[in-house]
Amino acid sequence: MSRRVAVVGLVAYLVVLASVTLGASPGALFTRAAAEARMVQGLDWISTGDVERAANVLLFVPFGLLLCYALPRLSRILVWLLCVAASVAVEAAQFLLPGRDATPVDVVTNGTGAAIGVLLHAGLTWGSRRQRVRQQ
Repeated sequence: MSRRVAVVGLVAYLVVLASVTLGASPGALFTRAAAEARMVQGLDWISTGDVERAANVLLFVPFGLLLCYALPRLSRILVWLLCVAASVAVEAAQFLLPGRDATPVDVVTNGTGAAIGVLLHAGLTWGSRRQRVRQQ
């Protein structure tokens, strides 16, 4: 992925992230998704909290991935720390917003998602480098 594409994708992602994390609470969506999941045989154990935690992880995977591509010279640990810092900032803002709940669990799940994104970038770039070496 080119750096330009990554930056454009990152800007678009940040708009979505701000909308999801600072807008109206998606709690009703999580409740409905958990209810739908429980209708599937063997998934009757899924709770609204499980859906929310999974959504938090998935929400931050693109952040880690796109930030790695947008800032290729930055160490991957620093990219991950920037994502965690952004998560802390979001939670601090949510603490002040009516109808939103700020929790340390959200920072952990967001950080987990960002780590997956950073690791995904590492795997993709390692694979592409290896393929280029084989072609030479």
